[in-house]
Amino acid sequence: MNKRYIILLLVIPAVIAACGGAPSAQPAPGQPSTMATAGPAVTPVSTTTMPTISAPASASDSTTLERGRTPEGYHYLGKADAPVTILEFSDFLCTACAFHVEETEPAIIEAYVATGKARIVYRHLLQLGEESLRAAEAAECAGDQGKFWEMRDAIYRNQVSLYTTGDVGAALAYLAQTIDLDLTEYNVCVQSRKHRARIEADFRAAQDAGVRSRPVFDIAGERLVGARPFEDFQAILEKQ
Repeated sequence: MNKRYIILLLVIPAVIAACGGAPSAQPAPGQPSTMATAGPAVTPVSTTTMPTISAPASASDSTTLERGRTPEGYHYLGKADAPVTILEFSDFLCTACAFHVEETEPAIIEAYVATGKARIVYRHLLQLGEESLRAAEAAECAGDQGKFWEMRDAIYRNQVSLYTTGDVGAALAYLAQTIDLDLTEYNVCVQSRKHRARIEADFRAAQDAGVRSRPVFDIAGERLVGARPFEDFQAILEKQ
């Protein structure tokens, strides 16, 4: 078991409990990392480094799956006409959300998304402050280049590093490098804040829908709250 999962297993019970209540305050930044911070985030250099970058760990390669946007502009993974939609409300800095993406979602993708039985639609939560918003913007800017899901996975997989770095913007730019984005296009997008208003509107819509915790999953009229085991999703999906 690597250090990433040891950290998650130690903190996940407390985080799941915290995710069930009201939105928490923005996490305090950790000690500065070894990341280069000589320039602004919009002009990262190729030598930028980041602590503990993890390799992809998904059991199912999402890069081969159909993806797109709903009419409302939300990113989906899986067949557009899949009979069941898993509507996921998630915050990029929520540890329980990261646990779901790394531990439970691969099995859901393998059993239901890759087989065409369901699709995942991602909705933004911003319950952990400005850094959550910046991570969401980074993912949306990656989406402009057709790599929303790759950036989403990279952010969740390296969430611990985002918590401990002294420069989240540079850390996100480094992750953009690791998934082979056009960095000039990415940096212009992030700097322009072109997606900020829509992300904030998505969060308000989630609040209006009664979403107070994280993560939350709406599936065929049923709602699951928190990092739940695969069997909980299976019980709902098998009824459809």
